[in-house]
Amino acid sequence: MRNYRGLVRAVARRISNAAEITVEDLERGDIQQEPSMTDRLLGGIRHAIDGYRSKGVIWRAITLTDRGKGAQEKKYGADFAGVLSIDLPDFRVDKGFLAQAKLMRAGGMEMGEFHRMVNQCEQMLRLSPASFVFLYSPNGIRIVPAIAVVGASHPDFVLDTTTLYSRSLSKFYEDHLECFLGDRKINEPTAAMLERLDTDSLLYIAARQSE
Repeated sequence: MRNYRGLVRAVARRISNAAEITVEDLERGDIQQEPSMTDRLLGGIRHAIDGYRSKGVIWRAITLTDRGKGAQEKKYGADFAGVLSIDLPDFRVDKGFLAQAKLMRAGGMEMGEFHRMVNQCEQMLRLSPASFVFLYSPNGIRIVPAIAVVGASHPDFVLDTTTLYSRSLSKFYEDHLECFLGDRKINEPTAAMLERLDTDSLLYIAARQSE
């Protein structure tokens, strides 16, 4: 994707701008729970990306939120999945990632909640090494690898972004688009994929050569 470096940055910037609107809603108090934050974030990204055209490439985005009737209670830790499909003349890939969302509240995180987060990360990693924690706060969204979270001994070690490497949403999607991260087994926007990943939401982004 090196030939599309400028396009990658432009798409990541659009994603980041959509996230900033969601963060502003959180800061105003319009969002109180993690699922609402995730729904608005994924919806905002879909709106910002779907139909975008640049440099001979058209982008599409959809969200899936239904695993179907009779879906069992979730056993794994993912709150949503991201799937990326790139089909260009000189490059093709289908891949994705798993994400757990955590809304950071004043006063930090109690040890019980921290241990639950670590356990959820362990469960996600059983499904895919491309697993991450999205930390939501009024200061923005930071992404931490799940494998780093399970190695931490205290919540402060995770929440302090100076101790663990983290990414902004823009940088995370740059890395994703440039194929520095992703799992090829997470590769399609279907109800069957939602069921296999044991998650309720999926954001699908596709890039194709425009006509």
